[in-house]
Order: sequence, then structure tokens, then C-alpha cells
Amino acid sequence: MAKITIFGLAGTGTTSVGKMLASNLGHTFLSSGNLFREKSVKLGIEVSKLEKICLTHSKYDLELDKYIEKFGKEKNNFVVESRLAYHFIPDSIKIKFVCDYATRIQRVARRQNIPTSVVSEETNFREQAAKRRYRKLYGVKKLAPDKQFHLIIDTSRRSAEETAAIIVSKFNLFKLKGGRQ
Repeated sequence: MAKITIFGLAGTGTTSVGKMLASNLGHTFLSSGNLFREKSVKLGIEVSKLEKICLTHSKYDLELDKYIEKFGKEKNNFVVESRLAYHFIPDSIKIKFVCDYATRIQRVARRQNIPTSVVSEETNFREQAAKRRYRKLYGVKKLAPDKQFHLIIDTSRRSAEETAAIIVSKFNLFKLKGGRQ
């Protein structure tokens, strides 16, 4: 039984690696970012507009976070990529991705086929907005402090395959030792 949560800011590779890892392990994959985007589509608005709404109305954040928390309590053998899954699924193997800012922005710009200046502006807004929302809703003063994680990986110069291989190796160590280190 493995519950794996992956934290990382935009462009660190959480979705790519999370999908790959889940597939390699035969686990379910869940992305809170994808769930948030699906909500914006259902509401008929841009993601950026939903982000702005969430600054003053916590309904959508709370709905998503309760879903993640319930998923973590009721399911096993999954990989969840989310900014707060480590917080809501305390019995998970918690992994944090870090990556230098310029690389993150370039990755997102390539993926979305938009200029890095636009990505940088949007990313800065989203990250600052998320910090304010998490502090207001949950009292999270510092997002993703290192001490909360079992494994921290710098993905700046690693491919998704290399990053997943590191996790699989560590995951196998967990299994062999019968628990987390």
C-alpha cells in the first residue's frame, strides 16, 4: 500500500513525473491542478478568473481540498500531485520538487506556447495568490517547508524519467524496509 503526494510549483514537473510514476507503479494518478482547471471549464471561465474568485470566496478551494483529503483517506496506491496534498494526506510518502525559477518559466512557456514574460507574470500572481489563500484558509505560514517531506528532488536539470527513477528507487527502499525512513 502506497500513498504518494508530490508538491512542486508550476514547471517543476509534478504532473509529468506523477503520471509516469503512477503508471510505473500501477497506481492511480490525481492532479489537483487538473481538477482546478476542470472546475474552471465547468464554470465557463478562465483559470485566472477562478484564481481571482478564490481570493475572496473560499468555496472552490475548500471543495477541492476536501475532495483531496477524502480521496487520501479512502484510497490506497495512488500518486497525488498538489500543493497541499502533503498537508491533507499526512500518512503519505511526501515528495517535494524544487527547480530554479528561469527553468520553470521556460518549461511552462514551451508547454503553453506563450511568451516567458506572460508566464512569469501569471506564475507570480498565482503563487502569491495561493500563499494568501492557504494562510487564510489553513494557517499555512510557509508553503511546503522542507521538514514536511521525505524526499526533496531538484528537477532543474533532470528529465521526468530521471526524476521518476529516483523516486522509484526510493520507493523500493521504503517497501524493503517496511516503512518510511
